[in-house]
Amino acid sequence: MFFFFFSKPYISIIGEVLPSKEMEERKKQQKKLYFILEKINQEHDEDISAKFMPTIENEFQGLVCKGCNLMRLLLEIKNELHPYKVRFGIGIGEIESDFQSENAITISGPGYEKARESLKILQNRDAKKQKTFTDIHLEIVGEQNERVHLMNTIFSLLTTLESSWSNRQREIIYNMLKYQNTQCTAAKCFGVTQSTIQKTLTAGKYYAYEEALSTLEKIFSEIGDNE
Repeated sequence: MFFFFFSKPYISIIGEVLPSKEMEERKKQQKKLYFILEKINQEHDEDISAKFMPTIENEFQGLVCKGCNLMRLLLEIKNELHPYKVRFGIGIGEIESDFQSENAITISGPGYEKARESLKILQNRDAKKQKTFTDIHLEIVGEQNERVHLMNTIFSLLTTLESSWSNRQREIIYNMLKYQNTQCTAAKCFGVTQSTIQKTLTAGKYYAYEEALSTLEKIFSEIGDNE
């Protein structure tokens, strides 16, 4: 077991869309965010305890009770929001029991506080122009520093690989991940040859990315696995 908790843990997520300088573009961001979060709430209904919703300014949040699909959920939000940049603060731990499933603003407790702490860490690093490069940060309630460091290192690896992708590479890689396609199936989807897909995946370090992603999925799947 990677995690150990005395009581039921939840995964609190606070996301932030980096705002555009143009007011009209910000309106487009907000409209797109509303649409994407509604889609996420429908597609991941069984994994979500409090539906994702926009909160203050350019932030949004939600509460997840099962971690098996967490990485797919985060990647889907990032992909759907592209080219807008988004970052996530994740907190794992207990949540006060009086939250409302339709209103994520009611979430509180140690797990939520860790999510807020995680997002603040990302914001501070960005403000200080620190070299650590990641758009996802995790904090866990309790003494699990080595585990947290390991997972945040993997998040940094994923973000670094993503930053090297062209738009075409991103489209193909997300297609492969979301639909679990073979290279031949992906080639048919994009109207190209299998060798073109292979070259695109190799250039984008797809297999290193997929292996790191799978490691995180296995770890997060421990949360809610016995429910």
